[in-house]
Amino acid sequence: MNVSEVTWVSGWASDVSIWEDEIYERFSNFSHRFVDYFDLISCEEITSKSGIVVGWSMGTLMLLQSLAKKPAEQKWILVCPIADFCAEGCWPLSAVRATKQGILQNTEQTLMSFSAMMGDVQKEEREKWVENAMRYSPKQLAQGLDYLMQKKADLTVPHQNVEFIFGAQDKIVPLAQKELFPSGKISENSGHWLLDYFSYYSNSAGNNSLLA
Repeated sequence: MNVSEVTWVSGWASDVSIWEDEIYERFSNFSHRFVDYFDLISCEEITSKSGIVVGWSMGTLMLLQSLAKKPAEQKWILVCPIADFCAEGCWPLSAVRATKQGILQNTEQTLMSFSAMMGDVQKEEREKWVENAMRYSPKQLAQGLDYLMQKKADLTVPHQNVEFIFGAQDKIVPLAQKELFPSGKISENSGHWLLDYFSYYSNSAGNNSLLA
């Protein structure tokens, strides 16, 4: 296991590597590898030999599918984690189906509307996320929404060395999702935007503290 490497597992329609410059600057003591949304929809489970794995949104649900295979010494940091996307107080199945229909009929507009729920994000950054998300076909994007509707995490599996972090302002993975988890921290000023959590950790405990 490479203790000085971090694997970043992307969320729905996302590629964390679009922020690799900021990641390398903030977490300069580590090497980094990135699991793109393409990777999520092309395999059954995500495994890594990195010492630290950071999962975001849909990527956390996929990681939790392989929780029983997680090495005990490997640290997982799951940001905006999902156990059941359509749990009570979260996304109704009808809303996810409507989003899927929107993706198939008007992909860019639906992605823009989705990005607006990520929090207080600058317009240029949201447009960057949407531009990247447009690399995926409507069929590939719809496949991820089907996954979110169908899959649930088994949290009865032991989860040693796993940290769950929720955003109090998150409209995509609302705090109702936290009720499904045995533990978890809340970032009061964070929404669904992954970069929110970089600032949260840097401001609270200094550079590299997210991965300490």
